[in-house]
Formats: sequence, structure tokens, C-alpha cells
Amino acid sequence: MRCERLSSRALLGVALGGVTTLALLVAGCGGGSGEQSPSPSPSQTQSASETPAETAEATPTVEPATLTTLDELQVSDDLTAQPEVSAPYPFRVDQTMDKLIVEGSGREVPSATSSVQVQYLGINARTGEPFDASWTKRQPATFQLSQLIPGFAKGVVGKKVGSRVAVAITSTDAYDPAGQPTIGIKPGDTLIFVVDILDTELPGPSGEPVAAAEGLPQVTEAGGVPMITIPAGLAEPTETKVQPLIQGTGRPLAESDTITSHAVCVAWDGTEYYNDYASAPVNDAASGSVHKALFSALTGQNTGSRVLVVLPGSVAYPNGNRTPSLAPNTSVACVVDILFTQPR
Repeated sequence: MRCERLSSRALLGVALGGVTTLALLVAGCGGGSGEQSPSPSPSQTQSASETPAETAEATPTVEPATLTTLDELQVSDDLTAQPEVSAPYPFRVDQTMDKLIVEGSGREVPSATSSVQVQYLGINARTGEPFDASWTKRQPATFQLSQLIPGFAKGVVGKKVGSRVAVAITSTDAYDPAGQPTIGIKPGDTLIFVVDILDTELPGPSGEPVAAAEGLPQVTEAGGVPMITIPAGLAEPTETKVQPLIQGTGRPLAESDTITSHAVCVAWDGTEYYNDYASAPVNDAASGSVHKALFSALTGQNTGSRVLVVLPGSVAYPNGNRTPSLAPNTSVACVVDILFTQPR
């Protein structure tokens, strides 16, 4: 719904407005402990006669063990509190793997591009020290998985809402080759994330069908994708009209929210000029340079709903559009599937 998408493709855009990604959140964290060297034992204390080389040999670096399973990783199962984690630090893994601590009963996280709401704790497996946690911020975090390090998505996709999962992430699925020096993550470091999955986007509309009123464009479906037909002789609208086609039961969209959705739009001559069902759902917000009329028309509609919105030309494209080419005052009809909403 950003202006570049509006001017070049349609009404809906791709940016997850107002949401900080985990990669940025971690990079900007000031509370990480960094690397901690073990305290030397009395036998490792340097004497006046020892050379630096002898001292280095007397205090060798502990090489991380390589784990092939997460059987030794123990995580508390109280979902109301920040997880407690014990593990055979320091360790590393050669492939990203996960361990289900608590299995939820909600819907599954659909894909590696999905939006999720989570509580999380991040630990450096080399040091055993936390480097970031949503728990310290006193509120859950919401992310689009495609904006995060790859290993995070690998651990949560397919898991159900209500689950707690521990994910051990290889350095190549995390911050290699440079690491994140500001929070003590070195190249080669394995990371642990303990993630509580609180919510995720729907894979499609979900709810009760609603019969459309007379005098509106007709909507059919093929392979889960809505198709809009403008009946011959149907008069162009003079005001915005909103018609739920599937009534969801989820959280209502608020004017200050971001929305995750799929949409298709046609001009009043029936020409389809926008359809994003072949790609990942779009994330957008009614702020900045977005098409506020469409977003405002959807405000109050429940997550899970499929909604037909008809916009008169004076609202949709009063000045026309260059690509795709739309004449000034072109009226349009859009069908939007509301898959996820969140406060900004």
C-alpha cells in the first residue's frame, strides 16, 4: 500500500510498517554481555618468571563441543515467565535444529515469510550468556520472518500457536561472516533462541460466508484466488462501499495497525491491474504515503475476513495512474483477505 506500489502496481504494498526486525533489534541491543573469559585457577596465574607465550599455553581456550541433538538442552515450560535454560556450554551445531518444549494447540506458522507475534530469549552458545530478550521489554515482539536471520524461521515454521520451541542456530544461519560484535557474537558462534509463539497469520480467509448485497461487483473464486467481475451496466460508485464476503472472527483492524493481506483489484472496465496471490502476503499500514482510503475502508473488519471494497474514482485515482495506466477518476473494486493485524 506504499506510494511506490500504488503508483506502479496497486493499492497494497510490501513493507511491514513500524515493526523492528529481530536482526536490527539484536544489533541495537545494549544489554548483551559479550564474551566472558573463565576466571583463571591459581595454577594459571602468571608469575614474574613466566613469559606471555607460557601464560597463553597455561590458559587454553575451551573449544565448543559439537552437538548432534538437543537432548542436553533443558528449558523450563512455564509460558508465563522468561524461560530458564541449561546447556553444556560452550557448544556449537553443524545444522540448525529445534526442540519442542511445549506443544501448542493453535494454527501452524504457515511459511518463512509469515508474520508472527512471539516472546523470545536469545543466548550465545559459546558463552552461555543472553544477548537479547523480548521479556525485558515487557511486551511481545511482532516480526515478519523473512526479515529475520534464516535460522529463526527454520525453527518456528510449522509449529503451532501456543508452543515454546528451542532453536539452535548455526552461525551460517545467523550472523556469519561478520558476527555482531556490539553484542558479543563472533563469527562462527551458534545461537540459541527460545521462542513462545503467541500468534501468526492465517494461510487464507477463515470464517462464515456472507451473502453480498445487490448492486455490487460479483466475486467468484478459483484455486483460492478471488476473481472480480463488473456486471454489464453496473453504474460506477459515487461512494465507498464495503462488503464482507467471509466474516472472520479475529482481531478487528484498527486505524493505527499494520495489516498482512492478499488482494486483487480491477478497474471499473473489468481490467485486473493488481493481484498478489502468487507471492507472499503484503504488509502495510495507514501511515505516510499509503492509499488511506482503502485502508480506512477495511478498518473495523475482523482478521480472517475476505472483504470487497468499492472505491469511486474521486477517491481511488482522482489523478489517474501511470503504471499500470489508469485514467483520472477511475473507479475500482478490490477484494482483500485480512490475514493478520497488529498494533504499531
